Amino acid sequence: MERTYWRRAAIRRDEEDGLHRPVGWLELFFDLVFVVVIGILAEDLAHDPHHLAGFALQFAAVFWVWNAFTYYTERFETDGLENRFFTFLALLTVAGLAIWAPHGVDAGFAGAYLAARGLNIALWLRAALHERSFRPIALRFAVGYLLATGLIVASLTTDNDALFAAAVLVEIVTPAFTTKQQSVLPPLSRSKWPERFGLFTMIVLGEAVVGVIHGLDEAEKNLTAGALGLAICFAFWWLYFDFVARRPARQAIATALGWVYLHLLALLAITVAGAMITVALTGHDVPGLLFVGVGAALATIGVLELTLERDPDEPTHPVLSPALKIGLGAALAAVALLPVHWEATAALLTCLAVLTVPAAYGAHVWYRRAAPPR
Repeated sequence: MERTYWRRAAIRRDEEDGLHRPVGWLELFFDLVFVVVIGILAEDLAHDPHHLAGFALQFAAVFWVWNAFTYYTERFETDGLENRFFTFLALLTVAGLAIWAPHGVDAGFAGAYLAARGLNIALWLRAALHERSFRPIALRFAVGYLLATGLIVASLTTDNDALFAAAVLVEIVTPAFTTKQQSVLPPLSRSKWPERFGLFTMIVLGEAVVGVIHGLDEAEKNLTAGALGLAICFAFWWLYFDFVARRPARQAIATALGWVYLHLLALLAITVAGAMITVALTGHDVPGLLFVGVGAALATIGVLELTLERDPDEPTHPVLSPALKIGLGAALAAVALLPVHWEATAALLTCLAVLTVPAAYGAHVWYRRAAPPR
């Protein structure tokens, strides 16, 4: 069959056809620009931890742009040239987010956000022209975008970041009003969809590693504290990829959407933790945000477990495993309330000790499980 250069949108049915769907090279290239954006946001937070609210707002906006394009690719990816063309346009808009990210939520960042989201909405509407089942979903997405646009314009004219936050929140919650319509769509890929989020998690972890290296370079090179910082990054990798990434979310669209929201919270917390490790290594007072970031990330990973499919031979306990992470994460976050002046090595060692407990549990149940017959 002759290939078509420019293809019409058609919803993918890989899971129904039992096809394994790998992540493509184009998606990996697209993610590179998000490496830059996340790096800029994390560095700004490390320089000014009091900028937490602004950082969280920008991070949520960037994540939602990434998630929206990722979801479009999940549903309507083709091997036609239009896929490459639209991806390049998306890359330009995200580059705009990177350029204006250091300035906070100004006109440049807001404009880049609207451009990115506008392109995504245009793609949804294009898909709706060809896929009748997607029309009510695309129209709801478009309405959410129009409401968000109005709020962002108002935020710029009044210099009120709260209105920009409301706009991002509107876009984030809009898919919750499409769960009934999306329930009739083909199931999400059990291979590619989780892998895409795993790759974005690697971007966030990579920026945390970069922060540790920069922190050591700018300080008195406390190698012990630096090693502990890297160990915390490694523990996050261990916990996410051992407990979350290896299993897909349950196929109910409401559960899958909750899985996305929880990823936003987990990745936000990991980025905060990485930035606070950098602050601790540079010789400043250890911020309480270090314990909050590490604890929140751990607890959210535990909640994420509750959204995942379970095979009959799944070795982790359905209650103990998530409860262990949620309880330890909450306890660690509460440490920030103690009237204690923490030295960097002690603070990092405390965080690492808490992360080691669920990691050790995972290793224990995994290797205790009977090996499959050869």
